[in-house]
Amino acid sequence: MKIGYASRYDPRDKKTWSGTGYYTLQQLKRFGEVEIFQYPLPKLLQEWLTTQKSINQKFFKKNTSVEYLKAYSKYFSRKLAKDLKKRPVDILFVAGSSQMIAYVKTDIPIIYMTDATFQQLQGYYNTFNNLANYNINEGIELDRKAFHKATHCMLASKWNRDSAIKDYGVAEKKISVVPFGANLDFIPSTNELNFDITGRCNLLFLGVEWERKGGEIMLQVYKMLKDWGINLTLHIIGCVPPEDLSSDKNIIVIPFLDKNKSDEAEQLNQILQQTDFLILPTRSECAGIVYCEASAHGIISITTDTGGISSYILDGINGFRLPLEAAEIRYAEKIKELLMDIPKHSAMKKSSRTLYETELNWKRWGDEFGKIAQAVTNNKNNYL
Repeated sequence: MKIGYASRYDPRDKKTWSGTGYYTLQQLKRFGEVEIFQYPLPKLLQEWLTTQKSINQKFFKKNTSVEYLKAYSKYFSRKLAKDLKKRPVDILFVAGSSQMIAYVKTDIPIIYMTDATFQQLQGYYNTFNNLANYNINEGIELDRKAFHKATHCMLASKWNRDSAIKDYGVAEKKISVVPFGANLDFIPSTNELNFDITGRCNLLFLGVEWERKGGEIMLQVYKMLKDWGINLTLHIIGCVPPEDLSSDKNIIVIPFLDKNKSDEAEQLNQILQQTDFLILPTRSECAGIVYCEASAHGIISITTDTGGISSYILDGINGFRLPLEAAEIRYAEKIKELLMDIPKHSAMKKSSRTLYETELNWKRWGDEFGKIAQAVTNNKNNYL
């Protein structure tokens, strides 16, 4: 089988989309030769889109998401259609790039993968707040067209699936919910993990956006646990807190770790293997690769019930999802409860790893892709 991989970003680059493009590409290679379709934005179009952005901001005080403008999508759809005639494939996989297929003309079966509809992003992520009305309308329309153009949709969560059905009218049988996996090159074996409970509690906050990931809530939870006399450490990785925490020797701040560098990847692996709880009171999240990475290391995640998280964190199995409005004490009490119940704590660490092995890994994602690809190329009606 010859598979086309279409994306606005190069899937060979681990730094794009937090590595999701790269890890999906590795799975596609299991099923045949992969042809990549990815194009740079031409200078003239880039200048025109930049002008749109400037006008909206200067005269209307509105933001612009240029990749969700019709002109942007039509350019990439036409480019892809022409290229597919020159480099035909048996099936086309499209990763998080509705712009590339919204207006594409091809008879090649398309599997479209994403973690959100443009509709549900409105007012959910700050990036998509206060957009010009025409931008919202064009974005929803091109995104809806892409979902309907796809032969089958591989969506990252039930939250994503529900929006595709409700907001875009996509038939349920055209959708498979297939969670992402852990974007790590090295995953320790179960035997390498220690599920024993020590007398120390190691917390981890892992994220680039301090505010969106609930950094301030997390910090208050840490201080509360410390006031209760719990022996703990906290690693903050991926960002710098707005306040100086250097006076607390039990808090280690690492602004950035590059998983593509072997020494930094190993440093992250060591921290993950020593972590008891991932605490991430995130305000918005489409999926959350970090939960897969946590479960791969037998870590219990304490997070919020928002976006697509319910497809990654199962209460009492690999963590707990608290309401967005939950106060800091709810997080602290949940951690303390597990620290006091050693058998339950140990069992959850094991069940967290088991969930990774059965659901939250890229091989499982690849297996599902293989089944779907085979079905759509054979025109099986239960997938169309």
